[in-house]
Amino acid sequence: MRVPRSLAGITLAAVLVLAGCGGTAPETPASAPTPSGAFPVTITHALGTITIDKEPQRVVALGYGDIAVANALGTPIVGATRNYVEPNPNLPYIKTSLPEDVLGLTAAIGRTELERIAAYDPDLILATGSPQLVPDTYAALSGIAPVVAYEKGLYKSSMEDDARLIGKALGKSEATEALIRESAAAIDEFTASLPGLAGHTYLYGQARGDVLPMVVGKENLSTIFMGRLGLLVPEEFRNVEATAALAPGTVGLSYEEAGKLSSADVLFVTFATLGDRGAFESNPIVRTTRPVRDGTYAPVDLDTAIALQAPNVVAVKWLIGQLRPPLEKVAATPA
Repeated sequence: MRVPRSLAGITLAAVLVLAGCGGTAPETPASAPTPSGAFPVTITHALGTITIDKEPQRVVALGYGDIAVANALGTPIVGATRNYVEPNPNLPYIKTSLPEDVLGLTAAIGRTELERIAAYDPDLILATGSPQLVPDTYAALSGIAPVVAYEKGLYKSSMEDDARLIGKALGKSEATEALIRESAAAIDEFTASLPGLAGHTYLYGQARGDVLPMVVGKENLSTIFMGRLGLLVPEEFRNVEATAALAPGTVGLSYEEAGKLSSADVLFVTFATLGDRGAFESNPIVRTTRPVRDGTYAPVDLDTAIALQAPNVVAVKWLIGQLRPPLEKVAATPA
């Protein structure tokens, strides 16, 4: 399957995107009440300042994190971006499935999408995780309804801060904190179940044509997330400068350099096309690398790659489950 052009974070920046509390938290109610006095609320984000006068009743959510968090908070979502991965238009970790007529948007925000968004007649647009949100599109969207953009920049805030921004806009800050506690508890439960994982190394990247981009920057959200699971980027990949034309914090290897993948105890790879997977897995150098030999190489599907690119608090438990099988094997060996 080809990755959509709008996904641009772990690989060629112009082409793709791939850039705690212990115990058990209580289940977040499907529709948490909004406290009296929550509105009006003023929000300042990277692209401007907005004031939301009353509790939103017709929300359009553009980023996957926007959809997942708003949905978990019981928000009335009238329009949302479809999941890229067919045939299921809903996110695999969504709390309550959205109907087909709500999922009428794609990631691209062109003229047609703007018309579709306007047709939903929203009173608030959530776009903290929209890869297409730039000043021009923000201005166009603001002509339809108030827009909640990312606080600092795309994929530059923690998943907790993104959730808090969304929750504040919806007047559901207390319920948002419950979601954050749930995600922290899921991470704590995972690390407690695999104490041997701490200190092991990993690499996460993509095979695309002749380039193997690896996400290694310490500020990348995927690096931060994996670090919370106890995993480290191999020492030789730390503090490296990004290869020209790659996303920040991403280094590109050629197939001739694929032997460097042996520095990782576990290797996660996603693919631009099925052909790229075939080329990667049949490459003679790749086949001799330590993760492949040891059975700790794991191909990553598109749903998982997108969630790992920009984790959100609702996706955490599901994402850990997707990554767990090879990590169990690594945890059983000395670091």
